[in-house]
Amino acid sequence: MNKNKFLIGLFILATLAFVSCGKKKKDENKNDNKPPYEMIPLTLTKQQSVISVLGSVSHYNKAEITSKVLGRIEKVYKEEGNRVAKGQPLAKVETLNLEIQLKKDVASLEVQNKQIELTRAKYIQSKQRVERELANIEKARADLKDSKATYDNLNRTYENKKELFKIGAVSETELKGIETGIVSAQTNYFKAQKNLDTLQVGYRPEDLKRAGFKVPTDKVKLHEALVDLNTIVEKSELDIAIANLKSIQASIDSTNLLIRESTILSPLKGIVAVRSIFPGEAVKEGQAIYVVVDDSEFLLKFAVNESDLNRIKPDQEVEFVVDALPKKKLIGKILIISPIIDPQSRTAEVKVIYKNNEELLRPGMFARAEIKDLNPEPAFFIPAKSILPGKEKNEGFIFVSKNNLLFKKPVKIESVSGENSRITGDLNEGELVAIGNVAGLKEGEKAPEPILKKETTPK
Repeated sequence: MNKNKFLIGLFILATLAFVSCGKKKKDENKNDNKPPYEMIPLTLTKQQSVISVLGSVSHYNKAEITSKVLGRIEKVYKEEGNRVAKGQPLAKVETLNLEIQLKKDVASLEVQNKQIELTRAKYIQSKQRVERELANIEKARADLKDSKATYDNLNRTYENKKELFKIGAVSETELKGIETGIVSAQTNYFKAQKNLDTLQVGYRPEDLKRAGFKVPTDKVKLHEALVDLNTIVEKSELDIAIANLKSIQASIDSTNLLIRESTILSPLKGIVAVRSIFPGEAVKEGQAIYVVVDDSEFLLKFAVNESDLNRIKPDQEVEFVVDALPKKKLIGKILIISPIIDPQSRTAEVKVIYKNNEELLRPGMFARAEIKDLNPEPAFFIPAKSILPGKEKNEGFIFVSKNNLLFKKPVKIESVSGENSRITGDLNEGELVAIGNVAGLKEGEKAPEPILKKETTPK
């Protein structure tokens, strides 16, 4: 009896196990037939996305340092990779030729100072001579006036005596004596006139005009003009001597400057990137010998699509990583947004400045950045894996349902934010899109039932 009960129980358990296994297998078959995607209606979503861009690290401030002095390199103070402060010596050019030239110029300067003293003394003497000649002219003018008065006075006396002679009041001898005096006075007057004419040569108004001087009406200024006219040679000699002195002094100053410039200094704080000269090597004026890069700040240059430019602004923070440090997130700020669009790529260059306080970056590093969208607008977002690649990087295809059949539709990928992509194209809100693994889909396949309560992008 007990044995029968045991057999009956065993049979029931076996039956239950069989039914359970069959149900499980049926469920597994059902799951296996489920497609790896879902048909979900497109919805416009207004969310802050990010603009993913690629670029490279570049220097913000660098100096290509050239030699201002012709010569040979005497010393090299800094090597590539060395840090330098602003104003710190990098190298020195030999200055032997400059020092020799400086000694010659100093000696010439002393000689020229003596020459100036000599020409100045000659100029002073010539002015004194002219003053004496002008004084002699004034004396000759007075002598002429005096001799003219004597001559006129004798003529009047002669006329008076002549009348008295007619009435016998004056003797003929006395009259003859007056006539002799008149002749003598006339001779003196003529000599005085000739003497004045001779002394005035070079001191007349017409002499000033011929020399290109203005003829002043003021007596004092006329006197000064006559002095300048008659000392013009000595004054020119003094001017030339002074000009030569200035020329020699300028040569001394320039030589001293070149001697100072022979020690080549760093114009900025940073690191030596290039040293292109060696001790003993000849260098020319303007030849580049060092490149110093300021590594306290760097620029990152990114190409941003023209459609994204109105979504960013200067001073906006940018999060980026470099391939050399993929796990280190760094923050920079937009410095410049180029106003020029590349006609080929339809992008503009955006420069981001980064303060390299930790000394992590180097010029040439590859960078990947994400810039937050400051002006989000309603747009269509779908998972990036639901987009088949197109011919161009920013082009692709999605599968949409039309009459319960799948068809490809081209889209443009405007931006990528995490796992989602913002797409544009001939799209309509509510249009059913295949979301999921769409790599194996073909046009014309039957579309599964839509899931109407889902959105195209996860929240």
